[in-house]
Amino acid sequence: MKPEKRVRLPAALSYTELNTAAIMLVGAFLLKGPGAAMVNAIRELIISSINTLPTAVVTEASLRTKLFSMVTTLAPGLGVILIGLLITGVSVTLVQTGFLWSGKKIGFDFKRLNPLTGLQRIFSGSGLIELGRALLKLVLVGWVVYSYLKTQVSALTDLGQMDLASGVSKWVDLASTLAIRVGSAYLVLAAADYALQRWRFMRSMRMTKEEIKEDYKRSEGDPFLRGRIRAQQRRIARNRMMSNVPKAKVVITNPTHFAIALDYNPDNMTAPRVLAKGAFHVAQKIVDIARQNNIPVVQNIPLARALYKAVEVDQEISPDLYLAVAEVLAYVYRLKSPGTQLQPSVA
Repeated sequence: MKPEKRVRLPAALSYTELNTAAIMLVGAFLLKGPGAAMVNAIRELIISSINTLPTAVVTEASLRTKLFSMVTTLAPGLGVILIGLLITGVSVTLVQTGFLWSGKKIGFDFKRLNPLTGLQRIFSGSGLIELGRALLKLVLVGWVVYSYLKTQVSALTDLGQMDLASGVSKWVDLASTLAIRVGSAYLVLAAADYALQRWRFMRSMRMTKEEIKEDYKRSEGDPFLRGRIRAQQRRIARNRMMSNVPKAKVVITNPTHFAIALDYNPDNMTAPRVLAKGAFHVAQKIVDIARQNNIPVVQNIPLARALYKAVEVDQEISPDLYLAVAEVLAYVYRLKSPGTQLQPSVA
């Protein structure tokens, strides 16, 4: 299995309520900070307009001048707020989805205008769950608004007795404080809901046991076919090993459990080498081939066991077995010396 990687939610599953909560909070803070100058400018503009409007002569030139003055006064503060909200929305979206882009979502889908489809979506199981979640959020946010306004009843009633400048300042302060409280509560709810949605999404992305098996088959191949291939490879390797048995100088047996075919040529070998080895059925076959080719078969139980466990095919024997194998080879050479009749098997 590949190591687990960090998975981002696709762009289609980005949670817009997190954007809403973050934008609400940032907007409230900007309204109290950089936006305070814009609020003061709006207040002064309203007061100036009320004071000068009864005696002013309204002409096209005066209206143009007034409009230009309003734009130049409000544009810097409004620009800071809009840029801050834009950066906040983009940043929250990128945190959720990374730089993923879904081009399929661009364009108009006429199916969304079908009222039957909308009703089916609303009254489906997921639609009812979404309705319940929305009502729960509405109740909690409504409770936050009610609990705050309940403590500000006297301040709200005093607004009617204040002058315009003080009333605007007080109203902006109350509205921004309420927006911060609502935004904070909404952010907590949205973050919890986002965590739940992400957990459900990650859980839905998990593979079942059957899907894991199918994926393993596609990546590694069918286990049955791979077993057949390994069996064929073992058969080929065993046939190749058996073809080397006639080259052996001696076969050492257990006598029936193990058989090891050894070759030794002092001209090009530093030590005897194992040409073939096997147990039970394979061992019997090695012995049969050795006898068919008039190769000595020597029974030496401890040596046969040691060679079978310690030395692989096409490897030279280890130094701790030199003496025992040398005694066997010396015995074989004596059998092949002039005047000695070759024995196919030595018990």
